[in-house]
Amino acid sequence: MEIKEMKDKLVKSAQSNRSQYVPWWEGDFDNFTYKYEVFSAEEIHNMEECAAGCQKADLEEAIGSYGFTLFHLLVWHNLYQAVEKILAEGRCDVDLTDSKQKGITPLLLSCFCGNLAMARLLVAHGADTSRCDAEGNNGYHYLAGARIEGLTLPFHCQENTTGQRPEIAKLLTADINGKNADGFPALVLLLERQNADYSCALIDIFLEKGAETDYTDEMGNTLLLQAIEHHHMTAALRLMKCGNMIHQENNEGISPLRLARNYCLEGLSIILQDNGATLPDEIIRIDVKNLSRITANSFINHSSGKQDTVELALALSKKLIYMIDQDDDDELKCILDILNNALMDDENCRILDICMDAGIAFTAPMHSCSTITCLRDQCLSGNSGVKAIRKLIALGVDMESAVIEGRTPVNIIASKPERKMLFDNKKDTYFEDAAQFFSKESMEQVDNDGTTALHYAARYNHLEMLRVMIEKGVDVNLTEDAPAEAGNTPLHTACLHGNAEIVKLLIASGADDTLQNVNGEIPAHLAVSKKRFGGELERKQRAALLKELKTLDGARNDGKTPLMILLQELDINTCLELLPFFLERGVDINRRDNRGNTALLCNASTLNQCFKEIVKELVRAGADVNIANNEGNTALHYILRYSTQDIARFLVKKGADYNHANLKGVTPAQIAVEQGYDTVLELMTDIQM
Repeated sequence: MEIKEMKDKLVKSAQSNRSQYVPWWEGDFDNFTYKYEVFSAEEIHNMEECAAGCQKADLEEAIGSYGFTLFHLLVWHNLYQAVEKILAEGRCDVDLTDSKQKGITPLLLSCFCGNLAMARLLVAHGADTSRCDAEGNNGYHYLAGARIEGLTLPFHCQENTTGQRPEIAKLLTADINGKNADGFPALVLLLERQNADYSCALIDIFLEKGAETDYTDEMGNTLLLQAIEHHHMTAALRLMKCGNMIHQENNEGISPLRLARNYCLEGLSIILQDNGATLPDEIIRIDVKNLSRITANSFINHSSGKQDTVELALALSKKLIYMIDQDDDDELKCILDILNNALMDDENCRILDICMDAGIAFTAPMHSCSTITCLRDQCLSGNSGVKAIRKLIALGVDMESAVIEGRTPVNIIASKPERKMLFDNKKDTYFEDAAQFFSKESMEQVDNDGTTALHYAARYNHLEMLRVMIEKGVDVNLTEDAPAEAGNTPLHTACLHGNAEIVKLLIASGADDTLQNVNGEIPAHLAVSKKRFGGELERKQRAALLKELKTLDGARNDGKTPLMILLQELDINTCLELLPFFLERGVDINRRDNRGNTALLCNASTLNQCFKEIVKELVRAGADVNIANNEGNTALHYILRYSTQDIARFLVKKGADYNHANLKGVTPAQIAVEQGYDTVLELMTDIQM
């Protein structure tokens, strides 16, 4: 790539509303969401290669209409490797400013972008951390959202880098109370902007660095009033504890509580009142039911994308939890109503700290909607990932014992169906990660349904979770008890649900596929059986199962083998596809069930199930056409009764005895006469009457 081409590319990107960039946060950038935003690997390589050949004059030359240099645009687009190499080789001034005397340095650009890695790189190479631009905006102002003419931070860059801004603030040494040309310190600018995510991330670090809070605007609005006006909930929670702002009215006589009420901010109004705010003409009272509703709504707002409201929702949660009568099941249920969203929304799962501090028993039974649960078990839905498990362990909650229905935490987790990741192609690692926290013993514990975590993992296709269980030393031949299908091993369960990869892993780990359940079935029986409940397995699923199993021959309690089940229960196309698995493994083709039926007899005696292609394959594999069952019937008896002349002719030609009488004295020849099968009778040249 030539220098001119790179300059044109970066200028076009920076000055358009469809900017491209190299992401400076973790994510799935193959997702369609980023299709037109992220530079390709080839583009990045070409630009880095080109930048490596740029001289100081090239890098410091103003390009585009807004006066930024090539070096500025390399920083803006996060071409980190190129910037690092340039600084290491001393080819550019780290505090280079733009050509239009706006005083914008690369570090200020990094603050504007929220690019922590780039900011650290620049600081490591001597960037001035106290620098202001020509308008008096320092790094704090840019972290708070000060704008740069001509540059617009793409939405995904704003959304995904908020968490980096507090760490960048820690690098800065500028005056946190320094005012820009409009007379605004960074904290005021932070609260004037509509982006509450920025204020949520930065309010604490700004206050820690000494940001003054005694500011009022020309209308007499304090910072607290401004925070409420622009719905900065986290900032409002912090500022209501600063000085006397909670009581301070503006020039129109509006107090923070009155403003919150005017905006119908029920949750914030409650917290303001708890901190001493009052209204002379109104007494606000709240009961558990209404507080529960308001708290739940606060989490719903956050779930809709309003990141800032989590702090308010947690403040309300704390009030609710301490207000609850722990002897009242209905009031305890209020915790469960908010728990899922609280765990999803808060990375630190602080709702659990609140519960612990309030003395809520995590493993005490809770009666909810005619069911019994406990707080610990309700944290295991998986929607919040393993962070809830980590928090529970850190709080000392028992994560091994069963509380409700004999189910340990790992049993509950394993019983959750596989989750679909909707908006990206990321692998769902929850089940695998969760399994790491639990013991072999809790994985093997049988619940009240007779099932273990191991069986649930096999059922719901949690392959990596099962792998972790095996690494922990679980018994891969562990069996279920009643009321489940007693004797079922994880192999049985995996075959029943069509999970071939699970079967492969279990076999490789020493699972015995000759073990029988209470019905005498080996796993191969379940691979070819019609399911008693749930959707049927697809043909390709059954084929994949048979491919992985070592043992395909074995009799269940009624003497039937998997081959017999296949030929009696499944459709012709499935039979034709799966039959070779059995024949190639050399199963006993003439094995009899308890009624004396062989595979050929089972197939022939099943109405609408006998087809010439199947009969031919069985005969070719050595099926004895003259074996009679306990009733004395041969395959020819059944085929003449239930099937076609074509198949009967085939068997006669293969030596089927048409004079063999069953226990009732009936011969195939007699049936042929009765049915009027002339084409068959013409082959019966020595009928014995």
